[in-house]
Amino acid sequence: MSPPARRVFLSGYSGVFWHQEVTMYCPYHTDVELEKTIYEADVEIDKCPKCRGIWLDPGELEQIQKTQEVDHSARLEVGENVEAATYNRDRQLTASAIKCPTCDILMEKHEHDENSLIVIDFCSKCHGIWLDEGELEALEIYYEREKLKHPEKTRLQILLQGFYYLYHRA
Repeated sequence: MSPPARRVFLSGYSGVFWHQEVTMYCPYHTDVELEKTIYEADVEIDKCPKCRGIWLDPGELEQIQKTQEVDHSARLEVGENVEAATYNRDRQLTASAIKCPTCDILMEKHEHDENSLIVIDFCSKCHGIWLDEGELEALEIYYEREKLKHPEKTRLQILLQGFYYLYHRA
């Protein structure tokens, strides 16, 4: 069994700092601790052992996209079921918001990029991302499809165009 996911926060007032260790729980199964596991590019992610959802701290998705360790080219040849993906996107966008495993505030639901049909849960406070089971792979396949359409762009540029509006809001 993997160790539970924990975050250490540094807080300070008048130059005095202290830390608080926080155990992270699945936003859907609030009694289940997230477990640390290693993903591509040796990125440590936090995963729910029950629903297999994934918590990504700020920068972890970018690290994963900088290196491509899994070849999804076979999946690129298979046509996407757009009707099912559209139904799933619409269902997710109208579902109740979940709480951030780190900050405990309600997360925002967004389609990752225009017409990607992939919904992510984004914390506006800590900038972490919750991905339901299969969404990380779906994002990687989406990036590879977009890379074929726009060979002048890197995978990281394609990733960032989907998140730009989240990080740069007025």
